[in-house]
Amino acid sequence: MKNEANNNRGNVYQMVTDRIIEQMEKGIIPWHKPWTGAADGAINYVSRKAYSVLNQWLLGRDGEWLTFKQVEQCGGRIKKGAKAGMVVFYMQQQYNVTVEVMNEDGEKEQQERTKSKPVLRYYNVFHIDDCDGIQSKIVKGEKNDVQPIEQAEQVINDYVSREQELTFSNGSVTDKAYYSPSSDTVVVPMISQYDVVEEYYSTTFHELVHSTMAESRCNRKAENKLAAFGSADYSREELVAETGSAMLCTKVGIDCDKAFKNSVAYIQGWLRQLKNDNKMIVWAASRAEKAAKYIMGE
Repeated sequence: MKNEANNNRGNVYQMVTDRIIEQMEKGIIPWHKPWTGAADGAINYVSRKAYSVLNQWLLGRDGEWLTFKQVEQCGGRIKKGAKAGMVVFYMQQQYNVTVEVMNEDGEKEQQERTKSKPVLRYYNVFHIDDCDGIQSKIVKGEKNDVQPIEQAEQVINDYVSREQELTFSNGSVTDKAYYSPSSDTVVVPMISQYDVVEEYYSTTFHELVHSTMAESRCNRKAENKLAAFGSADYSREELVAETGSAMLCTKVGIDCDKAFKNSVAYIQGWLRQLKNDNKMIVWAASRAEKAAKYIMGE
């Protein structure tokens, strides 16, 4: 319990995936859960910083969180039977490689070089409600009135205006919604074609997130190599777009329950993908967060 960072205990990617799968098997879709990264999200009690979107999903609970050491330093104690939450992070790990180089005499020789690579690690945290002797720092207050439709339109207009190479089309009747990398074009049906207006914005945000794959934006184009429909790379990019769309909906105050249809088939489809690729959720979450922030101009 006292171990602040568990570095070499099992496959961390699999541990992350297992926790997400556990939620989905209960009918909970983590990336459709409201996420703000603000005071009412999951934050660290000491630093007051919001956890990353992936860690928000893993914790699955808003409020203040502390490591075991932080609980002790704050003069508190963890309640008996409390269950720890999991927080992941990347740590640079150094390793040595032997390379062949030319010396001053023009002869080949072996040299040792030190390189580094990011390795996924995790540590445990505890919710403040599972601790005794620690007072919350969150001040309960009234939330600002939100005008989701107006704010959503502002995000879309600002992004499209800023990205002058991008063509955005939503003024004609169509049954298709897509992003074309070759022409840098986003096409979505007219807002009047939707029975639920929130679905228009979730669809539009989805395709706009796809548009951030361009090299001049978030540069995922090389990573997914214009993946073919149904391929593993295609599924990863779809999860980026789905997750990024949910983040943007939450940012502008749109109810995710209205914006997304969470069917049994939808959940089962993603469960199959996650079970076949234990790095998908980590890869997609980091890129979705980057894409959403890019669209928001943050």
